[in-house]
Amino acid sequence: MAAEAPKQQSPPLKYTVTHNRKPTHTHEEFIAWLVNTHLPLALPVLKKHGVLGYELFVTPPFLSTALAAEMAVFQPTWDVSTTDCFIEYTIPDMQSMKDVVADPDWGVATRDQDEWVEMSKSLVSLGFSTSYLSGGEIVKK
Repeated sequence: MAAEAPKQQSPPLKYTVTHNRKPTHTHEEFIAWLVNTHLPLALPVLKKHGVLGYELFVTPPFLSTALAAEMAVFQPTWDVSTTDCFIEYTIPDMQSMKDVVADPDWGVATRDQDEWVEMSKSLVSLGFSTSYLSGGEIVKK
């Protein structure tokens, strides 16, 4: 009987979520809630279920406004995002995120998100990430 070929490991997935704050909160209050209240509860759950990475890309309104003014000149047909942040999870597979959201501790970590997050405006995406430039150096052509 021939030995079974080893299962090929697929590259990690990137799972992103955008969040817009409720208008009753400032951008600064929203980010403070996310970092100081939500993340201390969320990170252990993510780690428990094999999430490989979590990055928070904060997009303050003053930068979005400045970018919109620049883009009006250089790329007038482009829309500038007004979201408050992008969250990027690096995951081995979708099962890890399914396990995260099924965990009762995730419910605790997200229990007050409806007070802070405009959930109907959230946008999710799933895909792969390839680096071509890192630390100022070309890493892939």
